[in-house]
Amino acid sequence: MIKTTYSDLFEGTQEPTKVCGICLNSLPLSMFGTDGGANYLRYECKPCAKAQANIVKKLKMSAPPIPKDHQCPICQRSEQEIRKSNPNKKGVWCCDHDHKTNEFRGWLCHKCNLGLGNLNDDVTRLNRAIDYLKGT
Repeated sequence: MIKTTYSDLFEGTQEPTKVCGICLNSLPLSMFGTDGGANYLRYECKPCAKAQANIVKKLKMSAPPIPKDHQCPICQRSEQEIRKSNPNKKGVWCCDHDHKTNEFRGWLCHKCNLGLGNLNDDVTRLNRAIDYLKGT
């Protein structure tokens, strides 16, 4: 018999696991969604992703509105400049927040928000990245 489904592939064996980047639990791969339809798994498990989405949803409701002529405070691009570079993007601004305190920090473009997140919002890492760029 040819194994055709995900569950068939692991029949009689233990499913591979992955560590969630938020709760740090080692969980079956089925507990992780794919990232934007890509062929790799998200950094956080589905329950942690849902909890994060709920936090952001609440923050967006209580955050100050995005100013009409807002520019990203990091890259200083306007909404029009951001849309030119990625016309298929639905939303331009991300609700940036401190992941330890869940406090709103401001409205950032997606690229800058991802940049901070990829460096774990860590000032030391950001400074090392600056030093690296200055040295090359």
